[in-house]
Amino acid sequence: MIETPYLLFLGDAPDMLAAKVAQGIRDWRPDNAVGQFRMEGCKADMKLPDMTLAEARAAGARTLVIGVANRGGVISAAWKKVLVEALEEPSALERATLARSAAARSAAWRDLLAAAVGWRGREFPIKGRDL
Repeated sequence: MIETPYLLFLGDAPDMLAAKVAQGIRDWRPDNAVGQFRMEGCKADMKLPDMTLAEARAAGARTLVIGVANRGGVISAAWKKVLVEALEEPSALERATLARSAAARSAAWRDLLAAAVGWRGREFPIKGRDL
């Protein structure tokens, strides 16, 4: 079970359609989202409080959900910086869990996991999960 509440990562989404995962969570499980993380140039807005990783943690966020589809199957260096910070920095999110989203199936996502947590192989490092 993915722990709630969530911080919804919108990255630099060019429009609301790109953020349909976040939109679904906001619409169908509004109590599970404490805020949104938007980068410079983000055109999507879930009408939730904009938060940093530290602010989300202070607000009780337990999971960072990638709520946006990345462009062209590539995770940008700017996204990686934030995602790695969420994985590595205990003060950012105590138990940062990157929920699967549209980006989760790309090779770039697997490369990010491998670099961030030393993961190798086909199985996701959570029992019962597979990329």
